[in-house]
Amino acid sequence: DHCDPLDTINYIGIDWTEVHRFERARPRWEPWRLEAPLTETNLSKADLLAWAEAEGLPQQRLYEMGMPHANCGGGCVKAGQGHFAKLLENFPERFTEWEDNEEAVRQHLGKDVAILRDRRGGTTKPLTLRRLRERLAEKDEQLDLLDFGGCGCAID
Repeated sequence: DHCDPLDTINYIGIDWTEVHRFERARPRWEPWRLEAPLTETNLSKADLLAWAEAEGLPQQRLYEMGMPHANCGGGCVKAGQGHFAKLLENFPERFTEWEDNEEAVRQHLGKDVAILRDRRGGTTKPLTLRRLRERLAEKDEQLDLLDFGGCGCAID
């Protein structure tokens, strides 16, 4: 409402490893001009963070906590088991909020749905945040703590 698409550029933080997402996003943003300068270089995330530090920019607190993405306050509907485990470790109150909201959606829909998936045994089924918390407390070794999921709410 406050900007003219003809003289406004929207910048998104997609790098060269996700050019396909950038190309899918462009038509969705029309008539706005969309740019992703990080697609034009092959710098790694580590390279970019080092550059930002050299420029005097502080590192995002979420990166310091081991989060793969520094957005959405550490929670995301596209996050995986590892991501939510980090959220529980670093922000238990936020995790509880996500857990409560997920349960409210389950009750509202009357269905066994969840943000996460349990893929043990070759069968995929919903894994609630409550059950994730319980399994973390049990030190369940079959959790996929390397599953951080992918960001993309704004463009996918």
